[in-house]
Amino acid sequence: MSTVTPEIQAILSPVVATLKRHQLNDDKEIALVIAHLLMKVISAARWTNTYDLISLIRKVGTILHTANPCQIIPGNIVRRVLAIIREEIETGLETSSTDASANINSNVPMMSSMFSLLTTTTKQEGRKEQGGAQTKKQSSDMRSIIIQGIRDLVDEISNFNDDLNNMAIDLIHDNEVLLTPTPTSDTILHFLIKARLKRKFTVLVTENFPNDLQKAQAFAKTLAENNIETVIIPDTTVYAVMSRVGKVIIGTNAVFANGGCLSSSGVASVVECAKEHRTPVFAVSGLYKLSPLYPFTRNDLIEVGNSGKVLSYDDYELVENVEVVVNPLEDYVRPKHIDIFITNVGGFAPSFIYRIVLDNYRSEDNKLD
Repeated sequence: MSTVTPEIQAILSPVVATLKRHQLNDDKEIALVIAHLLMKVISAARWTNTYDLISLIRKVGTILHTANPCQIIPGNIVRRVLAIIREEIETGLETSSTDASANINSNVPMMSSMFSLLTTTTKQEGRKEQGGAQTKKQSSDMRSIIIQGIRDLVDEISNFNDDLNNMAIDLIHDNEVLLTPTPTSDTILHFLIKARLKRKFTVLVTENFPNDLQKAQAFAKTLAENNIETVIIPDTTVYAVMSRVGKVIIGTNAVFANGGCLSSSGVASVVECAKEHRTPVFAVSGLYKLSPLYPFTRNDLIEVGNSGKVLSYDDYELVENVEVVVNPLEDYVRPKHIDIFITNVGGFAPSFIYRIVLDNYRSEDNKLD
């Protein structure tokens, strides 16, 4: 079994410290940092058996999860890399078994007895073991193949906005009123700016009080600079304006296998209003945000922020009469409140997300510890 050596621990420590201090806030930046970290770990690790490398990566993933349990993306990237490694192992085994069966078929005449079938199976198993021994000797080749797979993953994360933007023009119509309650999302920002190249529309932006008020103003200013008619509205007026809204577009922090997602605080109430008015809700997300986990313990997934922003400590007379003041930084959005997930590989209904997850993750890596 591989252990976390001091050399690998030295690579991990700076990233673990930044996760603990919440110095990485952008989802895309977190994904790229974790991908480059795993590339360094695989380059520095000493292993002869690929399963030892899998064990090491799982331990690294556990350490990253412990540093910030509410952050889903580091675990996603670790599981994607584990899926890449397992796929290469299976490809190697299939190649060796194909070669072994070809040799057996060329040397062994066709027989119809049960005993001959058992003998042939035994020989094939022996050839597979030899093939497994050969793959251990080719660890350097496997290392380079895995690192190239991670580089492809880095390219996917870096360029996912371009793939999303190509769908923006088809989804947004002229003279439409859009509402976005996630002004902290760069993905939504690029999505709307791209759509403006061929469409003219109005965007309503919620204030996201009290955590993201300044970010909402900066978001609206950027849209206005790109000739998009933009209006900032208080969170309390969402229900009043929803009858005029054509689409609600939300960003996501994480998407779970059941089709639910984590988004900015206040989004849950907005999508409830949208459902009452039969307004379609589009959730925009990169593929790297899709997680194979299920939100069984939703309260543990939602991080709580500074309660002083909700109720100022200066109002000490009021604070003394209030038992609990909570400032959640995120909301869990149920699958039934989302119509379509827009990803860099296409648009999918929430009920189909599990299939996309199965294509990119392995079920044996759902639990890293």
